[in-house]
Amino acid sequence: MTQETKDYIETWTKKISSHTGNDLATLFDKYTALFTLYNRLYNESFKQMRDNNQLSKTRYSDFEKATNLVVDFNSANEIIDRLKKRDNFDDIATIADLIRKDIFHINLANGMSQKDIDLELMQNLENKEPIIKAQGAVSTIYNVRCNMQHGEKHFEEHQRMLLEPLIRILDSIVELQIEKLTNEKS
Repeated sequence: MTQETKDYIETWTKKISSHTGNDLATLFDKYTALFTLYNRLYNESFKQMRDNNQLSKTRYSDFEKATNLVVDFNSANEIIDRLKKRDNFDDIATIADLIRKDIFHINLANGMSQKDIDLELMQNLENKEPIIKAQGAVSTIYNVRCNMQHGEKHFEEHQRMLLEPLIRILDSIVELQIEKLTNEKS
């Protein structure tokens, strides 16, 4: 890992830890800051995998880097073990339940709910297979970030039900990514 990336991690870790309030705006800011760091980490993972000839193709979309390659780089089992260790399985169950109850739509196309894709995501989050569950978790993280960036820009208190568990899940995966990148040779 480059010194520049180490400095980036340190800077963004400080920014993330500065978001200590419990108001909705702070939760949005914390999620955005966590995702910004996550973005840097999955791009760094991509570079390491490329440099070590561990990629099956030359080009990957941002979605693929943030989901498939994060799972490949860290391993589904390690992601699931970390989520279990940090008590994030309840968070995953909460998000699956929000989808089931039609409270949140995670997958949108032109602002319209993609119900079939959301139901598949819910099933993936509830799946016992580590690779499917891990893919479900990182897909949720990525799609919620897309919705925040490209969707309507207003706060509603019920968004807390999704943001709080998702922040804890993302924090666990970011922690694992940092550990893996630190232990990998650059």
